Amino acid sequence: MLQLWSKPRGMGRVRIARCIALLVAVQRTQGLATSAFSESFSGAAADGLRLRVISWNVAAVNNNPFEYWITHPKSEYKQLMDSVENSISNPGKEDVLVHEVFTDEMFERLAQQMRSAELEGVDFVEKLWVSTYRGRRIISEFLRDPVIGKKRLASMPDRVTNTIQLLQGRTYRPSVVNCYVGELGSLEVWFKKWLTFFFDEDVHLDSSGSKKVYSLLQKIRKKKYPAISDEEEAASIPLQLMMQGIFDAILMRLMLKADVSGGWEELRQEICESLNSKKSQLIQGILEETYQDADVLFLQEAGNELLSSIREKYSDAFHVAVPRSFSNERAQNSVILLRRSFFAEPKEVEIPADGWEPGDLLLLRCQVHDGPEIALASFHGDTNGLLTIPMLSKVWKHLPVSRLVFGLDANTHEKRADGKAHVLDFEETYRALGLHACWGEKPKLYTTFNARTYLQPQLNKAAKSTELEAKGDRNPKDFVLFTEHFKVGTVIRDNTGEGRYVEDMVFPTLQFPSDHALVAVDLLLESSGQSEL
Repeated sequence: MLQLWSKPRGMGRVRIARCIALLVAVQRTQGLATSAFSESFSGAAADGLRLRVISWNVAAVNNNPFEYWITHPKSEYKQLMDSVENSISNPGKEDVLVHEVFTDEMFERLAQQMRSAELEGVDFVEKLWVSTYRGRRIISEFLRDPVIGKKRLASMPDRVTNTIQLLQGRTYRPSVVNCYVGELGSLEVWFKKWLTFFFDEDVHLDSSGSKKVYSLLQKIRKKKYPAISDEEEAASIPLQLMMQGIFDAILMRLMLKADVSGGWEELRQEICESLNSKKSQLIQGILEETYQDADVLFLQEAGNELLSSIREKYSDAFHVAVPRSFSNERAQNSVILLRRSFFAEPKEVEIPADGWEPGDLLLLRCQVHDGPEIALASFHGDTNGLLTIPMLSKVWKHLPVSRLVFGLDANTHEKRADGKAHVLDFEETYRALGLHACWGEKPKLYTTFNARTYLQPQLNKAAKSTELEAKGDRNPKDFVLFTEHFKVGTVIRDNTGEGRYVEDMVFPTLQFPSDHALVAVDLLLESSGQSEL
């Protein structure tokens, strides 16, 4: 049994850390603990401080459980998704008219609620229903209509009402594409709940009092979205409600038709638990079990719930550092955890944002107990990775000390394409600065493999189950960079949470709730004439 230790006289804190690491190793041999890191430094023998680091973009919470293909243990999942895919890509007789799904009676009930709410433009929307939308085909002329997308008539209300963050907790629009709690049942059962959500449910977003959900919708301005007409802008709130109703009804029909086993709602709840409601717990479980020995943890896109839990559980053993520019609203921040037994209190080195979002970059200056100062940094790049190289150059310019370890999601890409950062350009940049990457001469090792399904609004980006590699995001995006002061031992890619990487497997999975692989690196900070570490 591990006992509490007091500091022996004359023993440095890093030596104490080594003793603790030895005890953990003993526990592991007795089956009491597991870790991806070996018991001793995995590289060539040298004097110095062993530094076990991980970098992981834990990814923002995804509100739509079906937006991306996942690896699911049940065959029913693939059958369901393949059926939906076939219905949308080859609809045939299933491409029925809108009013056969979102019926005239449904529209009349919606129009009555909108008039009772005194929304502007209901008469105009009623005319559009008759002249433009009720007679359209649900797939070819509605879901696949690019003009609806350009006008944001369905995507805008979905963004506002899909998942609403309340003063306490969340509420969800009754829909296929979120984590609505409860059964949606038939189209009629769904629509009754849908109307109640928009017009009867009170939501408390802040201390200003309650609001009805429909009141959260804003007009779609022609100035920002020129595809919309002046009349549509004036009536855009009731128009959004109608279009959202049609969109949700079509998805309900698709799922009910595709669900031969009758268990689609159970699948949805399972995915929601792993990738949404229990995501923070899964992440912490991986960190606490497989990577319990890590001395530095670079996290990107950490949400508020995860950060709150980390502060509660890790603060005794780790410094938990967040940027001064931390953004509560975005809830996607870079965070660094440093083991207290190795590091004194860190200090942030502020670098003005230059295109990246507040909270994306964190640079720290840290004093190793009985050793030198080092810099630690964590960064989350923009979607196309175009800010990564300028950011790295700026960090290098403001680097407070010569030693650096940097965990980042660079968002670099394997194939050259206009408007996207190429991984070899990134490699050329960090090498020119004198930095090394954990991958050595293999900067093209993939750390993402995900692809969109047909159950999301951007159908032009959807991949069939046979097109995952061709149309998916399979790229070398995640790195740990370091200066010449460090030797590298074992490097681990992990998309399972078990310290291993499964090639050709899309992720997240129910056990691994991120679309970025975790990168673990065994480093040794060489003494280089410093006092013994």
